[in-house]
Amino acid sequence: MDWAAFEMPRFLPPPVPPSMRRAPDSGDRLTAAADWLLRVASDMLAPDRQSVADCLSLALARLQRADGEQESFAGELPEETGRKTGSAKVGLAAWQVRRVTAYVDAHLAGSIRNRDLAAAAKLSCGYFCQAFKDSFGCPPHAYIMRRRVERARELLESTDTPLSEIALDCGFSDQSHFSRIFRRIAGEAPRLWRHKHRIDEAMSLVVAEER
Repeated sequence: MDWAAFEMPRFLPPPVPPSMRRAPDSGDRLTAAADWLLRVASDMLAPDRQSVADCLSLALARLQRADGEQESFAGELPEETGRKTGSAKVGLAAWQVRRVTAYVDAHLAGSIRNRDLAAAAKLSCGYFCQAFKDSFGCPPHAYIMRRRVERARELLESTDTPLSEIALDCGFSDQSHFSRIFRRIAGEAPRLWRHKHRIDEAMSLVVAEER
């Protein structure tokens, strides 16, 4: 019999150590989880440098989020709980969040690609998109649109800049695109938003003067 046919494929990770099979309650267990990931990267993913980098980033993210967090491994949870919660999510590390959000804010007027954000976080594009969603609760594109609308709101409330210029300054293709996205996220058209804000500001000044 050819026993080689029954060998475990090389790309499968080793079994999860017993110390990691319960919800971690200390930094020691979290460190053990990171060490295990590092061994997987070293022993099984050496031919793929990008996969190694992703594993290292995952290990670092676990360590940096250790403070005050509790994670669980779905394989050791009751069957019903495992189906509801799935595996523990690990998003971006704190330094990656800072770099990505700073990059977005600095490039709102231009094109922002997922691969550029992934490069800022030093991750592969595929891994970055999932980690971003775990951290922010939405895909990168949705976050970028929300930040553009927030920037537009600031300009609408504090300047008399025409809507067409605000649209371009915030990275929208034209005023029509700007108005459509702004209404969908803010709930009102940009012109109405500016008008209502100016009225609220005027009323606040009147009340302040009466006092």
